Amino acid sequence: MASPCMGNATPGSVCCLVSTPMSVQTDIGVDTKQQTLPGVAFPMHGDAMDALQRFRSKQLNYVQLNIDFEKELIKLSSTEPTEVKDLPRRISKECARYHFFLYKHSHEGDYLESTVFIYSMPLNTCTIRERMLYSSCKNPLVDMVENELQMEIEKKLEIDNGDELTPDFLYEEVHPKQHAHKQAFAKPKGPAGKRGGRRITKPPTEGEEDD
Repeated sequence: MASPCMGNATPGSVCCLVSTPMSVQTDIGVDTKQQTLPGVAFPMHGDAMDALQRFRSKQLNYVQLNIDFEKELIKLSSTEPTEVKDLPRRISKECARYHFFLYKHSHEGDYLESTVFIYSMPLNTCTIRERMLYSSCKNPLVDMVENELQMEIEKKLEIDNGDELTPDFLYEEVHPKQHAHKQAFAKPKGPAGKRGGRRITKPPTEGEEDD
């Protein structure tokens, strides 16, 4: 029985990537070093590549990608304008997806626009094959985006539920708190886990007077 996540390939030009362990395609549109990467590097549909390039130039603030398993192809799912409050609704409860989100926010008085990559994999609804392929394609996809498109990804997240993507969660992931070490000069503990206690000496008994 076919998975609801599979879908059919969209007609269009296919660009980039490399031959894969599961495909005989050898069209190279990016650097051939991708051939040595661990995982599976599926070709990317032209619409998906175009969307990522528009995302890089900030014409888009959100790109969602999916894998067409029958065609072994990474396709474009959505470029719907998205704010932080909209993110939970973009996370499918049925299918895995890749998401690129331009996180606009303020930090310590500065306005920032940070690229966040989200790999969403819902629990108990995807087949083993789907889980394997999405997991295997993730690193080559991120590598291509960072090295070939020269896009800096400030944070990479893996989630199974869109409800996790609250404003506070996203902010703390992009700007983790620095925990100070308060015990930098802690005294070493003595034997048996005790710090050096007072030394107890026996009082002299009768007949043991000092000379």
